[in-house]
Amino acid sequence: MKRFALVAAVLLVSAPLSQAQDFSLLLFGASRHHGCTTCNLNQDNPGAGLEWAFAGDQANGRWFARAGAYRDSFRKEANFVTLGWRREWEIFGPVFAGIGLQAGYLHGSGHNGAAALPTISLGGKSFALEVGYLPRVNVGSHHPKTSVTTFNLRWTL
Repeated sequence: MKRFALVAAVLLVSAPLSQAQDFSLLLFGASRHHGCTTCNLNQDNPGAGLEWAFAGDQANGRWFARAGAYRDSFRKEANFVTLGWRREWEIFGPVFAGIGLQAGYLHGSGHNGAAALPTISLGGKSFALEVGYLPRVNVGSHHPKTSVTTFNLRWTL
């Protein structure tokens, strides 16, 4: 958790002139594991993070930096720092759908190193559900291949 606090502080201090709508609170809560019925993986993954959208616009997509911590599938703390890009389209009224990709460093979830997560999102300008998907990967010492679907909320301040 100390790493998360340090990275979050760096993100916040590095953007003092940014507008408030460039910052979002991330709330993590769940994942779904596919393809491994004997792995006993944790599906409840509470945690939190911060996002700073620092470049881009609605028409061309937004670039962002994220840092967060959550309880991983092995019931341990995981931390990450990523850079990413997201593009959203208005589908009707105030409702938007989007796609995104983030990549960076993950410490936890059975992995310590570079990682990437593609996402889709659905919501409004200030609140969205994000669904990420990791294709089949080795899980700890079990070595069967499993895929993971993640769920989190993004609240733009």
